[in-house]
Amino acid sequence: MIITALQQKGNNVLVCFDDGEFITLDYRTVTDNGLRKNDLIDDKKIEFLISASEFQKAKDSAFRFLGRRHHSTSELRTKLIKKKYSKEIIEKILTDLTDKKLLDDEQFAEAFLEERSVKKKIGINKLKAELYKKGINRNIIEKTLLSVDHELSYEQALDLAKHKIDSIKRKETDRRKIKAKLYSSLSSRGFESDLIVKIFNELLKED
Repeated sequence: MIITALQQKGNNVLVCFDDGEFITLDYRTVTDNGLRKNDLIDDKKIEFLISASEFQKAKDSAFRFLGRRHHSTSELRTKLIKKKYSKEIIEKILTDLTDKKLLDDEQFAEAFLEERSVKKKIGINKLKAELYKKGINRNIIEKTLLSVDHELSYEQALDLAKHKIDSIKRKETDRRKIKAKLYSSLSSRGFESDLIVKIFNELLKED
């Protein structure tokens, strides 16, 4: 087929052929391949151009997502799937980004741990569940959680419990109910049972 016209519309170029057909390509695909009016191209070339254009657009989407915040590989894959890019293109982009260290699940897990554990005062159990939900490999999760500062976790849980117990005691006088509500509050934030028991021993000492 012979190219009869190239019409740029924003970041896209409408490539028209002499048989009345047309394709829409990313303008960079057009310039990178030096397409011009009156060029003769076959079906194989057209298939290559469409794939190259989709790759460019999908890569742009990936960079936009990564520009907003860190993503795990699984998160980014899911978002690109929702944009309806082909599986082959998506996996090619994920591999490319990983090779260039722009996508790294270990770094993601470490940054996530810092944000959720230190700044948001979230316990190990919830951290583990959240990382699983984000598609992080089990081995990476276990390795990352080894760096949790257990003394800091205890101090965070104790601080949260001190604030929570005051509001509980304003509504409850029964010691069993106080312990149950305090346990529920700390457990919901992901703190482990052994740590919560230590908190009870600190705050609910027998008179």
